[in-house]
Amino acid sequence: MNDIKNLITSGEGKQLEFKQTIPSGATLAKSVIAFSNMAGGKILIGIEDRTHNIIGISNDEVLDFSDKISNIIHDRCVPNIIPEIYSNNIEDKNVLIIEIFPGQHKPYYLKEKGIEEGTYIRVGATNQKADRETILDLDRQRRNISFDEEIDYDKDSTAIDFDRLKKDFEEYMNIKLSRKDLFNLKFLKEDHGTIYPTFGGILIAGKDFPFEFSRIKCARFKGKDPGEFIDQKEFSGPLYRQVEQVMQFAKVYIEKAGKVEFIRRIDTWEIPLEAVREVLINAVVHRDYSISGTDIKFAIFDNRIEITSPGALPRGLTISDIKSGRSEIRNPVIARFFHRIAFIEAWGTGIQKIIRLCKETGLKEPEFIESGLFFQVVLFKRETTQKTTQKTTQKTTQKTTERIIEILRVNSEITRSELAEIIGLTPDGIKYHLNNLKKKGYIKRIGPDKGGHWEVLQ
Repeated sequence: MNDIKNLITSGEGKQLEFKQTIPSGATLAKSVIAFSNMAGGKILIGIEDRTHNIIGISNDEVLDFSDKISNIIHDRCVPNIIPEIYSNNIEDKNVLIIEIFPGQHKPYYLKEKGIEEGTYIRVGATNQKADRETILDLDRQRRNISFDEEIDYDKDSTAIDFDRLKKDFEEYMNIKLSRKDLFNLKFLKEDHGTIYPTFGGILIAGKDFPFEFSRIKCARFKGKDPGEFIDQKEFSGPLYRQVEQVMQFAKVYIEKAGKVEFIRRIDTWEIPLEAVREVLINAVVHRDYSISGTDIKFAIFDNRIEITSPGALPRGLTISDIKSGRSEIRNPVIARFFHRIAFIEAWGTGIQKIIRLCKETGLKEPEFIESGLFFQVVLFKRETTQKTTQKTTQKTTQKTTERIIEILRVNSEITRSELAEIIGLTPDGIKYHLNNLKKKGYIKRIGPDKGGHWEVLQ
């Protein structure tokens, strides 16, 4: 009984729904289907959903509702769903509980609407109609195969850049890779005598990268809110290379804090780079690559770093699950390769390691947020270092603008790319500083972007 009372106190969510009385047949069926397609859940009848007050139902309604619910589920849900229906007496009031378990025959859908229009999933505390990509993912779960294990029938084995992969693998692990290893890694599969790449193989070692949504977009924002960019960069290509490229971007914009110990100055990063890297690797390995039109976001602010990846936690995992070390591997092909090149040490330890590293550095515990079909990790800077970061950013910006002006005085026809290479920023970062200098009246562009030149006014 205490467990049910605790559930009621926690409120509605991805595995819990309240109803004051038995809902309409379609409404009930949608909830049952949504829970079956996801992590399972409970529907509590006799609870006011807004106030969480226990209203209860009568003894007669317990029996009557149980029969009606069984009939609704049997008549409206396909494939067949078998819930457990039972009652609990809480505060001398009857609460009817419909417990639905994660289904083994996904996708489940409304019989009258069919699979395309009648499939529902649980997103937060709501039931939402599944799109085609989600329906395909549910079908993969039924077949116990991941997106990255599926064959890309539009390509052949030459789509894998074996020479680059072999070179990189030997650099990381000092081990030579053979073509046979491509099958062991499940980068290639044979079907009816023809060899094809898998989606995981393309994401890790493809010659071309048609998956625009597999990129990582990085940004350093001015201040504490999204808005004005100081710099931004976008990375594509092999996933393991993206991790290294993003970490290089991070090192430019994560400040170092110095302290003196035994007369010796020790510089440490304001957020442990190892924690940042661990969050980034988790995002790359566990994101849902079947969701098109979106990508991983890596955003640096004055007071925090946010890493956001597409896809809710897989197979019903909760935030408390991952904090305790439980892990579900969404992309086994990608995960296996990252483990082979020592990007991943042990399964399930990443989140605990991130928390430990931040605590050891005296930082606030990271925040883990599951919002709709996205998962986000927030790494916080120290309150005392946020002001230092702002001052350091201002000083760095001033030095950069002064350096740009010096260069423009000497070479008025220099390009943004050439400036970026000299100063060590991305072209977008240089664009940000040039625009600021123009707004403040320090410089002026004479003529077009190509063929024109800069004039220093002050």
